[in-house]
Amino acid sequence: MTPLFANRWTIAFPPIWLLGAGAFIALAVILLAWAVLRVLQPRLAAEARSSLGDGFAGPLAWLLLGLSAVALAFTPVVPLGQIGRSLARMTSADAFEKRISVPAGANLQEFELDLRPQEIERLEFVSAGPLVVRTQQPIEGFALSKQADIEVVPGRTWNWTRGDETNKPNPFLGQKARIEVSNAGAAPVDLTVRARLVAEYPQSAILPWTTISFLAIAAAYGLFRLIPRRMAAVASATTKEAIGQPVFAVALILGAVMLLAFIVIPYNTFGEDVKMLKDSGLTLIKVLALLVVVWTASVAVAEEIEGRTALTVLSKPLTRWQFVLGKFVGLVLVALLVFLVLGSVLLVTTNLKVVYDAREGGKLDPVWRDCADEMITVVPGLVLSLLETILLAAVSLAVSTRLGMVPNLIICFTVYALGHLVPLIVQSSVGKFAIVRFVGQLFATILPVLEHFTIEAAVVGGVPVPWSYLGWAALYAGLYSAVALLVALVLFQDRDLA
Repeated sequence: MTPLFANRWTIAFPPIWLLGAGAFIALAVILLAWAVLRVLQPRLAAEARSSLGDGFAGPLAWLLLGLSAVALAFTPVVPLGQIGRSLARMTSADAFEKRISVPAGANLQEFELDLRPQEIERLEFVSAGPLVVRTQQPIEGFALSKQADIEVVPGRTWNWTRGDETNKPNPFLGQKARIEVSNAGAAPVDLTVRARLVAEYPQSAILPWTTISFLAIAAAYGLFRLIPRRMAAVASATTKEAIGQPVFAVALILGAVMLLAFIVIPYNTFGEDVKMLKDSGLTLIKVLALLVVVWTASVAVAEEIEGRTALTVLSKPLTRWQFVLGKFVGLVLVALLVFLVLGSVLLVTTNLKVVYDAREGGKLDPVWRDCADEMITVVPGLVLSLLETILLAAVSLAVSTRLGMVPNLIICFTVYALGHLVPLIVQSSVGKFAIVRFVGQLFATILPVLEHFTIEAAVVGGVPVPWSYLGWAALYAGLYSAVALLVALVLFQDRDLA
């Protein structure tokens, strides 16, 4: 029976399914937690249900439902066995050791090992006496074995490591590891087999990481609504106001359409179109998110001050610092929504672009792990772009306490442009006149160094980004955002709202 969608496009479905399955599990856990809460704390359960209309939880729920629907639709064409075995290996012991007693005079005596060759990362043979080990038995239709016989001598460990196939080919074929051992000695010899096992498809980790990410976002948002309730109310109003603005819908629709169009746009890069799509997609999402955030900051702060709506809000038991921080959290939630929606679209288009590029270039069909690897490299870029947007949201909030929308847009996008040029400005001022060096150092001190958040070169080149770099970038964004918020508080504290 021919599988559903039996063509080369199905290669891109497993990574998308992993993303959707992670969202489905997260949604199921959230619903289960709500059901338990409804039994134990009906009031909190009712409040959690009402939060679906607060501007953030509702769109997040729709995103989870959409990804879950995609996962259910792609289930018939996904290699669930491969993914299941890989996930099971990630949670099970990764060390294997077996001791075999080889009788005297044995000639190619067969032993089965409870190993899958595709999961072996490192293999060792250690013996107390001389042995000859054959790891590849002749296969019907093939005259030669893939690996020559192995001579294991006392005091020397024979080993093989994945990635060293040039000097030592993978010693096993098929789905089960077997060896044939010969012992020419007059006494039995013990052979110890050790192996380090890893998941055959480590890309399957997309599923648990997606689940953890969505659950962390939902849990953090739930705690925020329960603890600083006044700030949460301001943040909720800001998020609802942003979603109600036409610019939010236009940014999402325009971004999704352009990201999908990137699949078929020829970049004429001689086989590097996938890298160009990732670079263009990250830049597009960042610019659209920044536009939405700056627009929202102007509407939610500047226009409220000019329209004296802020005076009415602050007449309630709400301090000015709670007002400013609530607005900032609302801007962060808006940026997070844009990145979650358009980031999901970018991950999907990256998968499809791998297959499309192979078809248009006449290349061999990729396997689904190739699509998943390309998708994984986009995630650090999305995280750093989100951090950059949050930093600029704090700057935009500080500006909006004194200026209107148009000056805010001009200043923020000027900071965005100059922030990416800070290293070049400092470097070009070296050896120049004192006033030039002073201006360069002044820019480097006042402006954020946004190049810290630009890793498109690493993403495009497929270079892995360490977690430590993301951590330091998050710390830098947090510190600069805190300084910008302090400036916003100072500017807003003595602002005459009447």
